[in-house]
Amino acid sequence: MNILTLLLFLIGIAYGGLTVLAGGFQLKEKKINFWASLLMIIGGILTVISIIINFILEKNTIYLLIVGIALIYAAAINNGYKMYGKINAKHHIVRICISILIITLYMVK
Repeated sequence: MNILTLLLFLIGIAYGGLTVLAGGFQLKEKKINFWASLLMIIGGILTVISIIINFILEKNTIYLLIVGIALIYAAAINNGYKMYGKINAKHHIVRICISILIITLYMVK
C-alpha cells in the first residue's frame, strides 16, 4: 500500500462518514426536506462503499464514487438554499476541492 492509497482511504472514509452523520442529524432536526437528508446519507454511504470496495477488493468503483459525491453535492446545494436562502460560495469551494482531491487520488493511486 502506498501513501496515496492511504490518503484516499482516510480522506474518502472521513468525508463520506461525516456526510452520513450530518444527514442523520438533519433527519432528526427536520430543518431541511426529508429527501435532501436522505440524499446526503445515500451519497455518503456510496462514497464510503466505493472506497472500501476499491481498497479491499481492488475493484474499479470510480462511477460509484462519482455518483456518491454528486448526490452529496446536490443535497448540500439544496440545503444551503433551504436553510439560508442562498449558496455559501466558500463552503462549496471547500467541498468541490475535497471532492476533486478524492477523485484525483482515486485515479492516480
